[in-house]
Amino acid sequence: LMSGPAGGVTGAIWVGRNAGIRNILTLDVGGTSTDVALIENLEARRQRTTEVGHLSVRASALDVKTVGAGGGSIAYVPELTGALRVGPQSAGAVPGPVAYQKGGTLPTVTDANVVLGYLPENLLGGTFRLDREGARKAVQTIADALGIGLMEAARGIIDIVNENMFGALRMISVQQGYDPRDFALMGFGGAGPLHVNAVARLMGSWPAISPVSPGVLCAL
Repeated sequence: LMSGPAGGVTGAIWVGRNAGIRNILTLDVGGTSTDVALIENLEARRQRTTEVGHLSVRASALDVKTVGAGGGSIAYVPELTGALRVGPQSAGAVPGPVAYQKGGTLPTVTDANVVLGYLPENLLGGTFRLDREGARKAVQTIADALGIGLMEAARGIIDIVNENMFGALRMISVQQGYDPRDFALMGFGGAGPLHVNAVARLMGSWPAISPVSPGVLCAL
């Protein structure tokens, strides 16, 4: 069940075994969502019932929690509250973030990371180029709506998505009786390493780990 996220947990155990780290919280950040799990003594925590869509499947499965926070999560300012929100709506892969130049128009977490300089403009050996100017224009709409500067708006988007990830990690650690300070935090998936340091700081977890080839750890 949940083969993709489960693959990431299996990969994290493999990395942990090779790195000499036995207690791990996983932070698997994709385009639409973030999956988190707890590994104690190189053993992933399990649950007896798994929700698949609207069905309750009574089979032993890895205890993976999912939150709507990923690279494609859309930032917006509702008229009613005037407060910045991020997700759960996502731009997905198509049209994707504005920086992908595939027709996306709405500011996303990836666009904020591009504006802040956390992502280089040239990816995949220069075969894929991010549109930094397009990302700046998209994030500027958030800045204008809030009456703040561009960088402050981008930082705000990242801070909110980090808090969403922090909330999911608390669900599988603190609320289950585990102290996150006893665990390393491993960030993988396409965007995990972009957020792992900040989220580890929020959690009090140490060390923060980015495995080799983090974007394809689930497949590996």
